[in-house]
Amino acid sequence: MKIVQVQTQAEAAGAQRVSDMVGEGLRARGHQVRTVFMYRKTEAYDGDPHADFILTEQPRGLPGQMRATIGLVHYLRAARPDAVITYQHYGNIFGTIGARLAGVRHIVANQSGAPHSKGVMGLLSQIDKLMGMAGLYQANVVNSGWTEAQFDRYPQSYRRRIHRIDHGVPAPGEEFDKAAARAAFGLPRDVWLAVSSGRLTRMKNQIALVGALDRLPDVHIALAGAGPERETLVAFAESRGVANRLHLVGEVPPARIFEFLAAGDAYAFPSMMETFGLACVEAAISGLPVVASNLDVLREVLTAEDGSLAALFVEADAAGMAKGLADLFARPEFKARLSAAGRRLRDKYSPARMCAGYEALLLA
Repeated sequence: MKIVQVQTQAEAAGAQRVSDMVGEGLRARGHQVRTVFMYRKTEAYDGDPHADFILTEQPRGLPGQMRATIGLVHYLRAARPDAVITYQHYGNIFGTIGARLAGVRHIVANQSGAPHSKGVMGLLSQIDKLMGMAGLYQANVVNSGWTEAQFDRYPQSYRRRIHRIDHGVPAPGEEFDKAAARAAFGLPRDVWLAVSSGRLTRMKNQIALVGALDRLPDVHIALAGAGPERETLVAFAESRGVANRLHLVGEVPPARIFEFLAAGDAYAFPSMMETFGLACVEAAISGLPVVASNLDVLREVLTAEDGSLAALFVEADAAGMAKGLADLFARPEFKARLSAAGRRLRDKYSPARMCAGYEALLLA
């Protein structure tokens, strides 16, 4: 099949990692797959031979959104795909409308979050609800049991299109030396180092990790990612006198994420909202002991098939994160147990299993 994936923005974040894996897996199965981004946000995909961009910058207002939609329709008409897979709120709406206008009838949507009831996101949820009820896309993928449950009160005409396909998470392709990894990212060698990855946003709540440094005088924290909260994090660290122990390494491309994780002694994930927690699962699979916020969805995805937990779950504030990291560093046997459980997640979240699920939907 000839397949086009529609993503909202080009950047190195979790949703984009999923479409990367789906594209790679489907190409390995003999399909032609390209990913088109509605706009280029960072340079993360500039060298990707399978990526295209509709706009070079974020569309502003209704005129910009119309320009993006028209551009996508022209792109899809030229590409003439057999199927379109869409991702994220805007990607689902733009992608479904664009695919329909371009004459594509086989459309698979992805739900990247729980339905919203207020503001712009509430409007997008309502549009998605109507599209699903009307059958504008044929299948609607959710990535966890928790996410699926968020749609329990939706009409049957919407829910009958839902298919659960857990995210695949690749295992590291090689072992990285910790000292070499720290040197590669400019991180200090002989210190306790907790690492974290993800967009720097309020919802990802990295400010709780900066606050935790105030309670952990011997610990450093390294954050991989870019986003609107960067300057806030720096200012807060300076105000607390911990700026010398906060290391912002910027956006890390997917090909180097396991190298970055190898630099850490533990992984900290204070996010306040997730539908899966791909970055956290990546860290667990790499063998890092994880301290994560106490979200139901994280408890679900970070439980191995034998029932063992692959993370220590704490309150998503500075005190909770500090206590969790302190517990890990003080209990090497506990760290080892969490690391072993994390590595056992590899089979549960096999990318091959995920790609087989998508292929089955596309060929149905």
